[in-house]
Amino acid sequence: MNLSFRRQDVPPDYPPQIVLASQSIGRKTLLEKLGVGFRVVVTRVNEDAIVDRDPVRTIKRRAVAKADEVVKNPHVYSISETGKVLVIAADSMAILGGKTYGKARDREDAKGIVRALMGKTHVFATAICAVYLDKQSEIKRWEKDAKTKVSLRKMTAAEIDLYVVRFDFTRYAAGYAFHEAPWDYVTKIDGSYTNVVGLPFEHLLPILRTLKIIA
Repeated sequence: MNLSFRRQDVPPDYPPQIVLASQSIGRKTLLEKLGVGFRVVVTRVNEDAIVDRDPVRTIKRRAVAKADEVVKNPHVYSISETGKVLVIAADSMAILGGKTYGKARDREDAKGIVRALMGKTHVFATAICAVYLDKQSEIKRWEKDAKTKVSLRKMTAAEIDLYVVRFDFTRYAAGYAFHEAPWDYVTKIDGSYTNVVGLPFEHLLPILRTLKIIA
């Protein structure tokens, strides 16, 4: 766990605006379910250029890079010069047998990911980086990660073909999404459900409560 303090560790008098530095449908859906206001920005970070030997460190570095891209370019991303803002960035991937699986490049790549993961239990990891700003100055940041074990059932070749036709899994890490996948593809999860969707609430909600965004 890494915490960085810049000015103070005191909640604001009123909650900050939220900027989600991610175009992930899952992350957007989770924030919507919380009933909090936020806006989405798409950063210019080249995720593929950020690779570490440790998969979890890779996603940590990517999440930090996305958050820092917004923080360091407040005018580009329309960050308020006078208000308080919470920037939330994240990155996810599946890990199995030393190999990592992010977003599929295309349908054939998605099929390969499904074949590699089906009938097995993999680790789904998400890293988040949240940065609290006041008048564009960084006050505090949180860097967290979560891991969940996910088991997938085996699928026939016909099922895989139908699977990648019905859903655009090029948008999801490891080629699946709970809110879109056929209900019987994922057979078991051991750990955080929201982590696998892409935004682990066990880490995010305490941050939102600290800043009085939620009760």
